[in-house]
Amino acid sequence: MKSKVTLYGHATCPNVPPVRGMLAQSKVDYEYINIRKNPEAAMRVREINNGYESVPTLVFPDGSTLTEPSTSQLKAKIESLGYRVGPSAWLAGNLWLVLIGLLMLLAVLRAIAVYGF
Repeated sequence: MKSKVTLYGHATCPNVPPVRGMLAQSKVDYEYINIRKNPEAAMRVREINNGYESVPTLVFPDGSTLTEPSTSQLKAKIESLGYRVGPSAWLAGNLWLVLIGLLMLLAVLRAIAVYGF
């Protein structure tokens, strides 16, 4: 079942870009709606989330929703819709983890260089 997914978010949410990245890399047909620019969309998100404007909130063609999904939750849902979630989609969905890992590696290498561990 392939049809359009609706992704509600806003520009200041750090979780929206990884979700958008995973959807885009998996070639999911989706519509992004910024709830800060669309009062009706903000109301819909509050309806879904018991009064909270929690984002990212996704609405799927089957009527199911995910709010602030983990990478594994989103991957499972995308695959259930018939899309393939490849390594590049996983990276897009976990970019913040990859960046933190790289920063930690650089810190360790610097410590080794400075202190000679």
